[in-house]
Amino acid sequence: MSLYFDLKKGEKADLEVVAQAAIDWVAALRAVAYEIDPNTSIRVEIVDAVEGSLSLNTVLDFLEAQAAKFDDGAGQHWRLKKIAIALAVFVVFTGVPTYDFYFGDDTKELSVEDRKRIDELIELTKNKSAVEEKKREFFKVLERDPSIKGVGVTEKRGRIPAVIIPSTEFAERSGLWQIYTEGEPKKRTSYQIIKVQLIAPALVNKARSWRFQAPGMPEFSAVMKDRKFLAALEENHLEEHLRIGIPMTLRLQIEEKSEGGIWVPKKRMITEVISPKPN
Repeated sequence: MSLYFDLKKGEKADLEVVAQAAIDWVAALRAVAYEIDPNTSIRVEIVDAVEGSLSLNTVLDFLEAQAAKFDDGAGQHWRLKKIAIALAVFVVFTGVPTYDFYFGDDTKELSVEDRKRIDELIELTKNKSAVEEKKREFFKVLERDPSIKGVGVTEKRGRIPAVIIPSTEFAERSGLWQIYTEGEPKKRTSYQIIKVQLIAPALVNKARSWRFQAPGMPEFSAVMKDRKFLAALEENHLEEHLRIGIPMTLRLQIEEKSEGGIWVPKKRMITEVISPKPN
């Protein structure tokens, strides 16, 4: 299985982000594999890079495969597990696209029985908190590198995936919106560190709304609650001066409400301005 990064033309991925993404990718695969087959061994084998893309080739081994290596049907059995494990990291269980959607021509030769088996394996990972947590962490780290414009998975090395998840969906898949299930609270508070561009400040030393835009996302407002930052702004003790496109890193507190099964942000507050810092 290869994890494929689609990069912006002429740009290279941040090595630190890719390394952390590889760690989170394997962690997500292991969480999924534990539900499907606890005996799965997973490792990232090599990294391939060409202009405009980067691939992490991931090896999934099954301990029980050694005992069944003379079984003519064993190879297909392990293949179905690998497809299910890789796909479960990307799948959203509401209005779920099938593996044909993600893998394209790689799965056209699968029989009806094979497809049913993959469905059964993926179903084992549904509503598992450990799986969802690792999936969110994987997409959250990808948000940190604006050069990564998409990510996908393919069964064959060197092949561009049939479907690439665009960077505009990273925030959603990292937990910005989550599916509401029966028994969960209808309100919650979440926290997020996010890199943005400043669109409109409120130049008063009071808790007022500021306006920002994160890469690939619509503009949003948040109430500035960082008193130290506001004091430094009033006293002109910031490294930045007023200009277009000021980059900022914020720690947000987000109050959300479940509406129609979707977590919708109702109020955002900036609890800390991580950058720029006062002089």
